[in-house]
Amino acid sequence: MNLKEKYCFMDNNISTEAFTPGSAYWNQRLAIEKSKDRLLALSRTVGRSTDMHEYQLAQLFAASMEFQPDLILELGRGFGNSTCAFTEAANQLSGKSNTRVISLCNSNSWDMLTKKTISKIVPSAWFNPLQTLITDIITFNYEPILKDARRVLLFWDAHGFDIAECVFSNILPQLANRQHIVLMHDLSDTRYGADSQTDYGEQGLWNGENAGRGRFRIGIVDSAVAQAISALDFTNRNHLTLDSADHSFDLELVQKGRVEEMQSLLGNELFSLQGHWFWFTMNEHAAPYTFPKRQGNDKFFKHNSNSQANASIFKKLLILLRKQILHLKP
Repeated sequence: MNLKEKYCFMDNNISTEAFTPGSAYWNQRLAIEKSKDRLLALSRTVGRSTDMHEYQLAQLFAASMEFQPDLILELGRGFGNSTCAFTEAANQLSGKSNTRVISLCNSNSWDMLTKKTISKIVPSAWFNPLQTLITDIITFNYEPILKDARRVLLFWDAHGFDIAECVFSNILPQLANRQHIVLMHDLSDTRYGADSQTDYGEQGLWNGENAGRGRFRIGIVDSAVAQAISALDFTNRNHLTLDSADHSFDLELVQKGRVEEMQSLLGNELFSLQGHWFWFTMNEHAAPYTFPKRQGNDKFFKHNSNSQANASIFKKLLILLRKQILHLKP
């Protein structure tokens, strides 16, 4: 039984069919094609394809259009590739779900650079659904923005164990009784990577550095960011499915013979069977759920991820998780 068959989202106004990245990509293919010029223009104006490929921007747009959230909460904005995808979707969903996009980041790159260039290719009203805040994600008060939200898309692109602690101890308990999906950037699926990616090559052991050169591989997850380990731990403890967009594309597009149509319609820029992001939802099954207790200013995890002490802890975590992963089905 696949994830889509295991549960559905119950809502009186929005389709009860379960969300998956693959079904979203397929169902929203015409919306992507219709918005192709805008999506490509946004991506190329931001000009940070190394941060997010054009096809990934299209995939996030499709996920937003399919799920129809009333709130998109973005953790980590950088120069704003994903911010553009979500804001474009929010504009197109305005008559259906009145989608708000609230983007949190400690960087001012969007305000100082990106917004000025984006303003040249979109009308001023395009920014209406969007609120960008330069803030500390860890100390931010989420209760006011989540209080009235029914259906939340959480996009997680900020790195580190301290951010993970905030998500799993603070944000997710507030999402538990709401319809939601969590999308995690910078995680790749070992089942769909090249065989050469298994080699260390010139790389050493991953030592806890976020988005550095070293990577770790645990089960189906290949990543260089610490929150991937925390996500494996949380979903394993709660018997939730942490799965990749790539696997969903295989199930929904490759195995159903839909690739040729997608390729013809969207081209190489906006279509790919690669995603390099994972997702999960607590809506997969009913409560109870278990959440970690927030440690606050724990000396090992608070803004200290490159210390020698942390490196030792991270290595121990990797060993423990490799043992735990034997209980997970690929």
